[in-house]
Amino acid sequence: RQNIKSLPALGASRREEAAQLAKGGYVVLDAPKPAVVMIATGSEVATLVEGAGLLASEGIPVRVVSVPSEGLFRDQPESYRQSVLPSGVARYGLTSGLPVNLMGLVGENGMIHGLDHFGWSAPYSVLDEKFGYNGATVAAEVKKLLGK
Repeated sequence: RQNIKSLPALGASRREEAAQLAKGGYVVLDAPKPAVVMIATGSEVATLVEGAGLLASEGIPVRVVSVPSEGLFRDQPESYRQSVLPSGVARYGLTSGLPVNLMGLVGENGMIHGLDHFGWSAPYSVLDEKFGYNGATVAAEVKKLLGK
């Protein structure tokens, strides 16, 4: 529907990695010792991957996480949840919905880019640009979150 880019594979099989969605959330893109974990629940994950590429080019290591079902994710053992969303690492969320939808995953000390208004009508690419749903905005906001 939105003609989003395919997600990269961490290892040999993107399909096997994506099967982790049965756990409600999983790592899509990773770096050793990430400075930030970026979280989305749907098509915004592809935008986070774009932003992660820009941040990596500036030497900022990033983990991107997809959490299509927070309920299923919370049902997983604490050890799994910590392996995906480690404590003590800054968190950034991106949602085309209300920011409160990611608050439980991002926490009070993170940053969420979301919408607090509705009713605009235009092709998604126009709205994405108007409301900052692009890699450049993600990178800029993460750098602000990290104080860089």
